[in-house]
Amino acid sequence: MLARILSIIGLQGFAVLTAMLHQHLGVHTDEAKYLLNIPYPHPPLLRWIMGLSDGWQHQELFWRILFASFIAHGVWLVADMVRTFSREQRLTIVGLWLFSGALLLQSGTLMMSCITAVQALFLLWMLSRPKFLRKWSVIVAALWIEMLFTAYQGILFAPLVWIALQRSDLGFWKRMFSFFTPIALLLLYTLGNPLAIAAMGFVGSMQSGVSLEQSILSVLKIWMIGGSIVLSVLGIFGMVRSRNIPLILTTVLLTAYILLSSRGYYAILFTPVLIAGITSQPKFLRSSSILAAHIVAGIALFFYVPFSTRSAAPTVAAALERVHSEGTVLISGDFGHDWQYELRRPVRRYKKEFLEDASAVVCIAPCTEIDARSWRQVPQVGAEVWVRTGR
Repeated sequence: MLARILSIIGLQGFAVLTAMLHQHLGVHTDEAKYLLNIPYPHPPLLRWIMGLSDGWQHQELFWRILFASFIAHGVWLVADMVRTFSREQRLTIVGLWLFSGALLLQSGTLMMSCITAVQALFLLWMLSRPKFLRKWSVIVAALWIEMLFTAYQGILFAPLVWIALQRSDLGFWKRMFSFFTPIALLLLYTLGNPLAIAAMGFVGSMQSGVSLEQSILSVLKIWMIGGSIVLSVLGIFGMVRSRNIPLILTTVLLTAYILLSSRGYYAILFTPVLIAGITSQPKFLRSSSILAAHIVAGIALFFYVPFSTRSAAPTVAAALERVHSEGTVLISGDFGHDWQYELRRPVRRYKKEFLEDASAVVCIAPCTEIDARSWRQVPQVGAEVWVRTGR
């Protein structure tokens, strides 16, 4: 019992540390979309829940710790998936989860891919518990709806949901209803939200200028991060060797999706699938050298793969607060929703005709026609910031 309590405390400490690390790095523009409940690019379920906390003093840190806690405590599901294995084997697979490059890099971020990965892990755990699955088939149906309305990437795990429903005690028509109805509802939601469709088109078009060779290399990089190379290889080998068709199909769908829309934060989507793949080959879990190599690779990836660059938005927001500047902020140059989240005031793209009603100007790109008689520059901010004299 004491060992379990200490494990829980240690895992929670890991979650808090990673959350604080990413809070220090600042809010990414995609994270700001969820915190502000901006209606794209994902379905509304989780971002709506997150949006309810708008105005909380420590909103960002709360959600970072919660997301990181889900990921860290996923080890209990992982360990139970191999409950019949030896203690050494269970510790090995727990280490493979905790020290995967994707988990080390993404724990503490506010990305929907992290939650989708945990949902997929829970689904895989249910598949490893046949009696529980048959008794609580309704959980699979509820989880499927939750996955789809959390992030569009949830559809990539359809083969796993399908096989879980086939192994349930639900009748044929209930299985069909449980599988296809959430997909139909998601389609209706998407068709009724032009912003979601536009976002999909934009994301897809970003790969249009990338060669096939570059896209394949990007997929390989994301796959290697997802399993710290060691788990990446052994997980694929395990699912192929055991002929686990649902796992193989899910991996193919993930690969195809990332090939079309390559993003580093998709790496964690591979991790639960690779974990399930290696559980079919217990002999790999008997070797301590495999875990050692995995840990070394995971830590190396943590230091090698760069985090997103820190935005100047928090520093600028603090500077404007110090000089008591309130009102609309104009920004010259490219900026994301992170500025909207940090500034917590109207933000508009810089144009000459908007200067009259603005109280501050941030020059990410060079500003033109700033009259030094009406504006003064705020020093030592890390960006060129002007505030109106007398405001």
